[in-house]
Amino acid sequence: MDDNQKVFKLCSIMLEYPHRDWMKFNILKQEVAQLENDKVQEMFLQFINYLQSTDVGQLCTNYVSTFDFNEGTTLYLTYTIFGDNRERGPAFVELKKYFEEAGYFIETEELPDYLPLVLEFAAVAPAHITQKIFKVHRKGIEKLQNELEKFNSPYLPLINVCIKAINQYMKKTKAS
Repeated sequence: MDDNQKVFKLCSIMLEYPHRDWMKFNILKQEVAQLENDKVQEMFLQFINYLQSTDVGQLCTNYVSTFDFNEGTTLYLTYTIFGDNRERGPAFVELKKYFEEAGYFIETEELPDYLPLVLEFAAVAPAHITQKIFKVHRKGIEKLQNELEKFNSPYLPLINVCIKAINQYMKKTKAS
């Protein structure tokens, strides 16, 4: 797993609904410390500091108000493109096809376009499949980034590091 894939994995974990199971700050910090890019480490540590300094109840409230009750900052990538209409269905089918092609079977009730799920997949999937997904959905993630920036969301560093890793990954895998 290269550094970009590690970033995808870390972002997939930290973009999940806050719960104590994944809030093992020492482990997260150890994983972040293994990344080569200091700026990437700094962005992750900024988010981890937010997690550590905020009550779990408030983290949950912030998460829900950011991602569940705001259409502009949804974590469902096809919603960004199609809204809530029938055209999302074929996009779900396409994502599921990519997952299955890579031998990755969804073990959650989340829709296949859920950003943490897509990032978890990107951390382990073959490059040619990950490229196809990011080629279609990078703009949706960039839109999320722009919306989070408008209100200086504590989640912005995660999406910033995610976009940075996607761009590096796309350049790197395109060149090889």
